Amino acid sequence: MRREPIVAGLKLRLLLACVALCASASTPASLADVKQIAIAGVTVVNPEREAKDAAVADATVVISGDRIVAVGSRASTPVPAGAMRIDGRGKWLIPGMIDGHVHFFQSGNLYTRPDVADFNAVMPYAREAARNKARLAATFKVWLASGVTGVIDVGGPFWNFDVRAAAERSDAAPRVATTGPLISMVARPQLDLDDPPIIKVDSPAAARDLVRRELERKPDFIKVWFIHRPGDDMAAQEAIVKATADAAHAAHVRLAVHATELDTAKAALRAGADYLVHSVSDAPVDDEFIRLARANHALLCPTLFVANGYQYALSNRWQATPEEQRLADPQILAAMHDLDRMPKDLIPERVAKSMADATPPRAPTLALKNLKVLWDAGIPIVMGTDAGNIGTLHGPSVFREMALMRDAGLTPLQILRSATTNGARAMGRSDLGAIAPGKLADVVLLDADPLIDVANLSRAERVIKAGVVYDPKALIDSIR
Repeated sequence: MRREPIVAGLKLRLLLACVALCASASTPASLADVKQIAIAGVTVVNPEREAKDAAVADATVVISGDRIVAVGSRASTPVPAGAMRIDGRGKWLIPGMIDGHVHFFQSGNLYTRPDVADFNAVMPYAREAARNKARLAATFKVWLASGVTGVIDVGGPFWNFDVRAAAERSDAAPRVATTGPLISMVARPQLDLDDPPIIKVDSPAAARDLVRRELERKPDFIKVWFIHRPGDDMAAQEAIVKATADAAHAAHVRLAVHATELDTAKAALRAGADYLVHSVSDAPVDDEFIRLARANHALLCPTLFVANGYQYALSNRWQATPEEQRLADPQILAAMHDLDRMPKDLIPERVAKSMADATPPRAPTLALKNLKVLWDAGIPIVMGTDAGNIGTLHGPSVFREMALMRDAGLTPLQILRSATTNGARAMGRSDLGAIAPGKLADVVLLDADPLIDVANLSRAERVIKAGVVYDPKALIDSIR
């Protein structure tokens, strides 16, 4: 991926913004000179701990290179000579957040899923896909600006592996774990541009063959799109999932499964699923489901908002939140109300019906109840948005998702744990998700207490990823 010409200027603006936070007269002259950073007087939030021990006030965190090297009280933890000193008084430091379910081949706009709403007459899908590739650097930046320093892409074209490589060499990008094409029970030819994100298989042998092809690219997960329709043979489908799981596990790769019904989710767990990337939304979870999830040590990502995102956008009721107005890709924001300007004869029939229906989208009540039951049962929950789907924007959609997790009855600390400690577990990264010596220096400096109100997680003043300081506003300004 070509480096942007604005990077040098962006780094300078980020440094100048950081200088405003620094209380030392010996601030280095350029980011290249910054070897150590000390955040002094900050309240460190440890989401992996119990509530009474989670917040440690008046602490100093020292970063050297891309690692945290010291965490302790301000009195006992000196600021190294020559370090950039950031005044953390009246601020809170959390681990960088992780979104456990995204799709980089999708943008979040109206045109990104022609298999759901076919706008090819307005925006050819090939042009939309090309836009997403060309805009990748901007998409990376909205994630960082939102305080998200890691994401898991759980399915897309083989191009997904290029996304991971681009993130690794980018100046401003989250860490990316990635997955290849979805091994699917159904076809989606509308998305096939010679590198399909979804590939239908009809047998265990075909599933194993596709797994073999994906393993050549070293995926972080193998993913099954488990769609069961009336009349489908559930036992035959479960056999495909099991063959996929066995092939993945033989290569020490975990299996992620899209299974939104109780029966398919149980079948996926019986077949060996490690990561359920949606909640069950058709029935209350039961003891058998919980037993199967525990036996697999499975993680679950509820993705509470995404269905409503489609409904809001395709009924032309979608409205940007204040966080999206500040932090989303301006190109996507500008396109979210294209239905207002679109000739009526080019609006797909399904969308026209949604626009005419005055019934507002319903809250995902059952999924909210299931989330609380599963959290209380000790099933590890991972915050994730399914960003990229229509109406669920990359970056600040995490704040919509976490608001729904709050509505389900989770505490701010539990929600933060799902987005950090459990997100790191989902990424398979023991060096992320906590603020401790030896961990990678992916942290977010907030100007409000996230343990009082989960909405305060959107109040990032600075984002540090791999020891580099970013100003969220400067990141967004650089892509306008």
